[in-house]
Amino acid sequence: MLGFVRGLAVNAKVGKGAGVNLLPKHAPTAPIGQIRSVQALRAVAAIFVVVFHSTVLWHDKFDASVRPWANGNAGVDLFFVISGFIMALSSQRLVGLADGWRRFLSLRLVRIVPMYWIVTAAKLAAISSVPSMVQHTRPNGFNIAASFFFIPSRDATGNIRPVLDVGWTLSFEMVFYLAFSVSLMMGVTASSVVVPSMVVLAVASTVTQTQWPAITSLADPIVLEFVFGLILGETALRKRFRNNVSVSVCLLALTLFGLACVPTHGRWQRVLVWGLAATCAVGASVAAEQWCRRFVPNFIVRIGEASYSLYLTHAFVLPPVGLIAVKIGLAGDAMGVFLVTACLTISVAASLVVYRYVEMPITNRLRKAVHTRT
Repeated sequence: MLGFVRGLAVNAKVGKGAGVNLLPKHAPTAPIGQIRSVQALRAVAAIFVVVFHSTVLWHDKFDASVRPWANGNAGVDLFFVISGFIMALSSQRLVGLADGWRRFLSLRLVRIVPMYWIVTAAKLAAISSVPSMVQHTRPNGFNIAASFFFIPSRDATGNIRPVLDVGWTLSFEMVFYLAFSVSLMMGVTASSVVVPSMVVLAVASTVTQTQWPAITSLADPIVLEFVFGLILGETALRKRFRNNVSVSVCLLALTLFGLACVPTHGRWQRVLVWGLAATCAVGASVAAEQWCRRFVPNFIVRIGEASYSLYLTHAFVLPPVGLIAVKIGLAGDAMGVFLVTACLTISVAASLVVYRYVEMPITNRLRKAVHTRT
């Protein structure tokens, strides 16, 4: 698997038993867009989140007896494991470089910050212009400033929530990136710093209290999912083992079914059930990459490429769809089917447009600027 995963990281053609260099010498990081299995899982993760929020809309606005699909939250766990896995693969060329940590942070900020700032600003504009469409967001001055810098803070109602609701996950991503960059600065393996850092945060969650400062909310066992993905990636890079595609595909299907159907209660159970299932799903999907490259539809891969835009922007689609549903006069199960289908379809279509005409041009331009400086 080592040679195969390395080939994926550089978009190389890998034959049976082939081994290739991990990264081309000129590349500061590896492009991971051609790992179709991972892009497909990103699509699944984002779709999970959109469907969950669609069912929340159904519950809040139309039928309080409907229980939101809580397992849609498992999309976040899948995202976190994928993040840890991809960082292990994509940053290998930076290990040992004096400015490797700076390059790493610069490229991650280029990837995350611009779109998040744009969408957060759009959310603030929506709050000002159409407050009735944004009922759960009550920002104050500090909350707004903290949201732009990924710092957990309390809004006007006392809840720990950024202006853009889904932004809470990015605060955890930033903690992971900081720990990862420290490992590059120290010239040690990522797990040497990331694992103890995340374990400390997870253990600290057992003593933190809700009335403590908002920043302490980062002490959460969910950070262990970055560790799961990181260890999976480092294991794939260091060891060889034979893969059985049939077994891998079956395991992938089983773990995705578990993420979709097995409930969890409490933060630790979430990590142990959804986190481990997500880890197995990522491992199985990469092991089955040869199958995925042939059978995963291109449109699923494109959704995976646009998954960040989908994750950030889908909340803007849901309220208008709800208004349309009211005008149509649907009720009962028909209402639910319409809401979920329309929210998902329109959100995906909108994200593909945003990705092509906003996210991708901005990211590519800033990446070139980073490469030029470094």
